[in-house]
Amino acid sequence: MDNRLVRTMVLLLSLLALSLFFSCDRERDFESEQGTVLERKTSRDRDRQDDEIGIGDLSPRDSLKNAQKAEKPNSGSSPLAKFEYNWSDASGIPDIVIVVDDFGNSTALLDDYAQLPSEVVFAVLPDLPVTQKSGQVASQNGHEVIIHVPMQAEGGGNPGKRYIKTTSTQAEIAELLTAFKSQLPMAIGANNHMGSAVTANRDVMEIVLNELHAHNLFFLDSYTSGSSKGPFLARTLGYPALKRDMFLDVPDSSDATLAAKINSLGNFKGRREPIVIITHCHNRDKLAALQKFIAQIKGMGLKLTTLTRARNIAA
Repeated sequence: MDNRLVRTMVLLLSLLALSLFFSCDRERDFESEQGTVLERKTSRDRDRQDDEIGIGDLSPRDSLKNAQKAEKPNSGSSPLAKFEYNWSDASGIPDIVIVVDDFGNSTALLDDYAQLPSEVVFAVLPDLPVTQKSGQVASQNGHEVIIHVPMQAEGGGNPGKRYIKTTSTQAEIAELLTAFKSQLPMAIGANNHMGSAVTANRDVMEIVLNELHAHNLFFLDSYTSGSSKGPFLARTLGYPALKRDMFLDVPDSSDATLAAKINSLGNFKGRREPIVIITHCHNRDKLAALQKFIAQIKGMGLKLTTLTRARNIAA
């Protein structure tokens, strides 16, 4: 076969693979946690949901169109400062709330996370070996704690041993939330672990919101699905409506991803409510990325705030 023909065929196949790779970016931004089932929407569904999904969920490649390509990270360095962002004036950008999900499994990094700024929120899973310890360490170090409530996901993902289902009754939900709150008495609110099926179910979510209110807890929608009824329904019931604006560690914790997330903060200029960012505590790489992110945004003039203050503004 002619060499020129072979090269042409290889080039066409490479372009096709690249096109398919980029088409997946938008959907990966919903991948919140290990085990979370990604909801697959048609292009028409995604277009209809763009406003609801949140401007912070632009893919890193979209958000970095005007930024430099990342250098490979070096241990102990902070190359984020080398990026060129499409905003430099922090005025008009709201304060930022950072929530770290999935505490409760291990104490390995617990003390290290506890040394983060006190505004950082700990979302702790119930029914795990160090659930209570995680809440206590967080609270003792000045961090707000919320219950990371396991909920049913689309596609059959496993949220844990005990979780809220789309078939759960009011009595079952009340019993679960009472048990979870007893494990984390210092909790001020709750967010969903997985839960794309439950948060999309209006009837079940109404029960959840009412039961949380009965425990003096407010709901932060982790927003793992663009079909979530949480924010709208909470406002309808007269409760503060909070939802996640972006996942910091999706699709990864690389410098390019962090820079893209910082770049997208400029899209929130003029908004009254603080920006809610969720990340996870799974490993030291995620901790290092969060430390780097916090140092960078503070250096650019942005401020962290508490979840309580965000709730009060939303109310």
